[in-house]
Amino acid sequence: MCFRPPSAGKPIKCPSCGALNPNIAKNCVKCKADLSAAKEENKEEKKDE
Repeated sequence: MCFRPPSAGKPIKCPSCGALNPNIAKNCVKCKADLSAAKEENKEEKKDE
């Protein structure tokens, strides 16, 4: 079993193709779409928790 360290962060789902990307990615690894809007959504979700 593999464990992800807490500092790794939650993966970002691409709004265009749905691929999961590393938290540090600026563009989708699959379709190269900009992930800045998806990152903002992740930040807002963290505030609500």
